[in-house]
Amino acid sequence: MSKIQVTYSAIKANSQGSEKHRSKGPMTRRLNKHPQKMEDLDNKAYRILAVDDDSTVRDLYEGILKANSVLPGIPNFELTCCAQGDEAVEAVKRSFKEKSPYAVAFLDLNMPPGPDGEWTAEEIHNLDPRITTVVVTGYRSTNASNVEQAARFSDKLLYLQKPFHPREIIQFATALSIKWRAQKQLLTMQADLENLVEKRTAELVRSNRMLKIEIVNRKRMQQELQQSFESLKKAMHSTIQAISRTVEMRDPYTSGHQQRVADLAKAIAEQLKLPESQIECIYMAAAIHDIGKISLPAEILVKPIPLSNIEISLIQAHAQAGYDILKGIEFPWPIADIVLQHHERMDGSGYPQGLAGENIVFEARIICVADVVETMASHRPYRPSMGMDKALEEIGKNRGVLYDPRVVDACLKIFQEKGFELPS
Repeated sequence: MSKIQVTYSAIKANSQGSEKHRSKGPMTRRLNKHPQKMEDLDNKAYRILAVDDDSTVRDLYEGILKANSVLPGIPNFELTCCAQGDEAVEAVKRSFKEKSPYAVAFLDLNMPPGPDGEWTAEEIHNLDPRITTVVVTGYRSTNASNVEQAARFSDKLLYLQKPFHPREIIQFATALSIKWRAQKQLLTMQADLENLVEKRTAELVRSNRMLKIEIVNRKRMQQELQQSFESLKKAMHSTIQAISRTVEMRDPYTSGHQQRVADLAKAIAEQLKLPESQIECIYMAAAIHDIGKISLPAEILVKPIPLSNIEISLIQAHAQAGYDILKGIEFPWPIADIVLQHHERMDGSGYPQGLAGENIVFEARIICVADVVETMASHRPYRPSMGMDKALEEIGKNRGVLYDPRVVDACLKIFQEKGFELPS
């Protein structure tokens, strides 16, 4: 008696009704489930395909898997037996339609008169590359070696020598089924991860596209706002110049005074390294600092002799008058306050409010010094020019008394060290 027959006889005693299950056609049996559930396995049984032309061997597969289904740690198996290779191929095709693939295939190498195991293994692999095939044969031959060496799917091909021990079948079925399930879960996780990456990538691409559109729109809006701002600045400059010329038309003897004060005040501010916006504010305020004189009689402005006290009071009122004219205009800087305070002095002796020290806005303190220097260095209807040296002597002598010391120092530096000259 052969070893396979002895093994089968021992197992047959633990199997019931094996005679009625014998068949040369494909047969599928749901073997008894073990009550214990492994935490890392699905509740569904693993599908096993056994292909052998010998019905005794097929019953042996059934007896081994069925008899061991009651052992602890052994998963549940669902066995399909086929007598020929072409039947096995059809069984694999049906498993795909039913969405219930096989995990392991035990495959005899020589199965006359049908296709041999080499052809069957190749066809099964083409249908389902995930099935691990165990070639089972009673002898090593050239064909068996060729299967091992030439198969394109060597990682899914194993070899088992007949006669085999039941434990070998159990070990192969269990280990390869668990491996199949793990690979299936890994592929599912990989597919989910790829889908997630693809989704996130698409979202990122869409977000980047929207961000680029937003950046382009913001740049366009910034350009439009900048253009609008530049247009407003240009219009404001033109308005300031028009106002300045209107004032000087009433006082032709001091024509250009406001513009020269503006140029000098700007040079002082630049020497002090003030911010660009603040420098522009000082230049604008200086260009119209005497706008209040538009309210004075022309004969006072051009009077060639010293003024009376009443006339001086009228002249001094031009700072308040200028404030009243400008206070309703929405400048980006406190132009009206600067014009109001440009005749205030550090010791409080100025007008119209008698402010002192830090209570005078800094821009007004700069225009104050520029106004004094330009006025003393220029001709007036009631006196000739006192000269630049005299003007600089005046601010230097009253540094910290009437005039802000920082402003005086900057003014002296641009004239004495940098060669600044008032425009003619």
